[in-house]
Amino acid sequence: MNAPRSIPALKDLCVQVVALNFEENPTFGQLPEKYIRKITNILALDLPLELVGSLINDEDYWKRRCNARWKSLEPSAHGNSYKQMYFERNLQDAIEQYTPSMTSENDLRRLMTYSRRFVQTLNLRQLPSHMDLGIVFDCMVSSPSSLSVHYNLQNVGMEYDRSLFGMKLADCRNLAKALESNETLTYLDVSNNGLDDDKVRMLASGLVENMSITHLNISHNKVADRGMRALAKLLDMRSVIAVLELQDNQIHTEGAKSLARVLKTNQALTSLNLRLNRMGDEGCKVVCEALKTNPSLGSLNLAANSAGKNAVSALAAMVRLNKTLTQLDVSCNSGFGPDGCEQLRRAVENNSSLMLCDMRQCGADPDDAFAVSAAIECWQQLSAEMCGGI
Repeated sequence: MNAPRSIPALKDLCVQVVALNFEENPTFGQLPEKYIRKITNILALDLPLELVGSLINDEDYWKRRCNARWKSLEPSAHGNSYKQMYFERNLQDAIEQYTPSMTSENDLRRLMTYSRRFVQTLNLRQLPSHMDLGIVFDCMVSSPSSLSVHYNLQNVGMEYDRSLFGMKLADCRNLAKALESNETLTYLDVSNNGLDDDKVRMLASGLVENMSITHLNISHNKVADRGMRALAKLLDMRSVIAVLELQDNQIHTEGAKSLARVLKTNQALTSLNLRLNRMGDEGCKVVCEALKTNPSLGSLNLAANSAGKNAVSALAAMVRLNKTLTQLDVSCNSGFGPDGCEQLRRAVENNSSLMLCDMRQCGADPDDAFAVSAAIECWQQLSAEMCGGI
């Protein structure tokens, strides 16, 4: 004999009816929170964003929706919110896949306009359309606060064409124009975009008017001396740029001199990365001399710049005099030699603020390298004891 079938409770049937008809009747009325949660747990995952975006904040619903579209997702890069992650990834996909001949620009603008309430970070891994990014700022008004844009192509395979990669001069012009009046963007990443001097000068023409970007990443490009001269103008007394990433470019001595002139008076920079450039002994020397009394810089990276004896003398003087620097990387500058590394070691021993000094592959005597580590560890312990006693 078959067991009697259980009859669902009326409240459970009501929950199912509300969920099934939510698109036609998008409201929770006066339902208690526990029933709203039961409804969102069984809601369809293809409901229009303009319907559920404003009504549903339940993270479990947005987690299910994210997992249905993408794999291996981690919300930590999206404000630890699955809802924010869904809107950011959804908009990212729409922009990356935008094709003017096949996609409606009006639909894309509508998506941007609606998404602006939920989007803070926009990370574009490719932009084959080379669309005017001014559209993003026009539609989204007060967002995003973080923009990374890389003019690459995903999964090109045998159809690789070098001309399809990197920013064009027109892209730089459009972005520069948009940045002139933008007041909400705080982080801009245009790394690995094939930016040469002409392109970065065009970009700088817009950045010089921008007073909101505090973190600028132009690493892994082709910026040389003329481009560095244009970027140096961004670091005047009005500058708000705190973090500047210029690693892996083609900056030589003259570009370093342009940078050094503004570093003498700049009071905004807290982190400067010049790793893997070509500044040479003289270029590194003038940068270090400019930073002797800089009141703000906390992190400096001069690794792999062919610095030599003149640079290490200026570097040692900077370490002795500068009281704000906490992290210093001068690794892979073999021109220092044992004598230069000894100078640097003596300077570090008389510096109470430095918490990290990387001088690997600089020709240092093992005893000097050990002494640098020991001096820094001593200052760290003293600092911890002082903080513990407050």
